[in-house]
Amino acid sequence: MRSLQNEAAAHCPNECEPFDVTYWSLVRGDENEDLKAAILGGELNLVRCPECGTYFHHDGEIIYFDAPAELLVFVFSPKDKSREHELKEKIEHDYQIIKNSLLKDVHLNYPPLCVFGLEELQHLLHHEEKIAAESEVIAAAAATQGFEVARLKPSYARENHFPLYVPARGTTANDFAVAAAKVLKSGLNSTLLLNFKDKMSEDGAKAPVLL
Repeated sequence: MRSLQNEAAAHCPNECEPFDVTYWSLVRGDENEDLKAAILGGELNLVRCPECGTYFHHDGEIIYFDAPAELLVFVFSPKDKSREHELKEKIEHDYQIIKNSLLKDVHLNYPPLCVFGLEELQHLLHHEEKIAAESEVIAAAAATQGFEVARLKPSYARENHFPLYVPARGTTANDFAVAAAKVLKSGLNSTLLLNFKDKMSEDGAKAPVLL
């Protein structure tokens, strides 16, 4: 499924006459780097009122999808923030439709996220980039220490605030905890790996979910 555009009426914040716009309603961040860059730069769905010249973001609903990152985000208007509880039912309904039709070949097996407004989506993607960068550093440090590097399931890592890559030597949770501790002792400063090590060290901890 490729990125899609829709047409709708835009409403200027200065209460000018509504006007028709074409906006992105489905963004495949894994297939269109330009659209992802537009989100990160705050330019996606930015429109200009023909009456007063004001620039603003069209607040139509958007779906952002990145398959390798296991990231499916429903983006609602900031004005709908007070309806967050109500919109959860809509998200579940739309998720099932997308899962069984539009993205059937992707085999979605992770929960969707929900944000309000393009600014929140922008912040989310910037955070994802920071996680990816820190994970690459962890992978390099682990390899330098002679460890294998295991890739965690992205949605699992996101949910638990773990890095995307972790040092591996063994298969149990304790094995992973010991490996993480050794890499941290080498001088690596990583809150993600430290959290991973602490969680894997807990009594009854299960081995991490690998991709």
